[in-house]
Amino acid sequence: MDKDYTLLIIDDDPAMHIMLKTMLGTDYNIINANTAQEGINKLAEEKIHFILTDIHMPGMSGLEFLEALMADAEMQNIPVLIMTSLPTIDKEQKALGLGAADFIDKSLFNSDREELINRIRMKLVANVDIPDLPEKLELDKKEITKSVLFEVSSGDFVSTAQKLCKIIFNKLEADHLSFWTLNEENVQMLLAYGIQLPRKYGPKDLKEEPTFKLVQEQKRPYLVNNVFNSEKGILPELSEDEGLPAEIGIPLFALTEKELIQNKMKIPPNVALFGYVVIKRKRVFTSHEYKLTTLMMMQLGTTLWRLYKDL
Repeated sequence: MDKDYTLLIIDDDPAMHIMLKTMLGTDYNIINANTAQEGINKLAEEKIHFILTDIHMPGMSGLEFLEALMADAEMQNIPVLIMTSLPTIDKEQKALGLGAADFIDKSLFNSDREELINRIRMKLVANVDIPDLPEKLELDKKEITKSVLFEVSSGDFVSTAQKLCKIIFNKLEADHLSFWTLNEENVQMLLAYGIQLPRKYGPKDLKEEPTFKLVQEQKRPYLVNNVFNSEKGILPELSEDEGLPAEIGIPLFALTEKELIQNKMKIPPNVALFGYVVIKRKRVFTSHEYKLTTLMMMQLGTTLWRLYKDL
């Protein structure tokens, strides 16, 4: 397999470099640095997609390195995982407050290596890069990513889906959001926020919606800012009654983080759907809002699928 992503590992312990190379070297290009300054030098020379750094090192510490990185406009969006052999709540809160993507106890490398690997994959797919994103949406993106990644550590599909959808709902100032799971012919509504669907509206009704059928066929998200006079959008009667002209529909795919990374962050054409998310709003959606929401939901949907299939 071609290795499209490069991980920078910063640690003054040679044994950690050997262990992480064994764990991650099959899937990623690994670059090693023994000090934070050496890591900074590597960042200037190489395209780095993810950083794992020890918190305790001679010279600049991992937290000082993280603080410097977050102040660099060109490098502040690279996910950073802080590693330590002596975890404390204060250290973890400080690392997360400075902008770390995660904080991890090194003992996990021996006790649950698969969890560590999953967390790295999860952070790579969550790191959505959209050029020229307005500042507010850039801040929203970081908050969504941090909140969801923290929640995912519980490994629970329902709570993770609830957390992600609630954050998206609030950040978009949406008026309705519903999440449906799809399993062949079986369709179920997992949750709904804001304006609720009519009591008599259920899975059978959704399956009859032309827009839902189109999503199943084309496997692409959609945006419509005038549901009242468009052929797209579900529940046009509800939209008109509640004054909801804008709608985003997002398919979620039966694809894990590992499979998405192996496919260079692109959804393969023949992957089945496992979810469908509908977001309605009284205000129209901008193109930036649409792009950020759909990319984040579809890429983080790979984490949801991994949790869902393990139920």
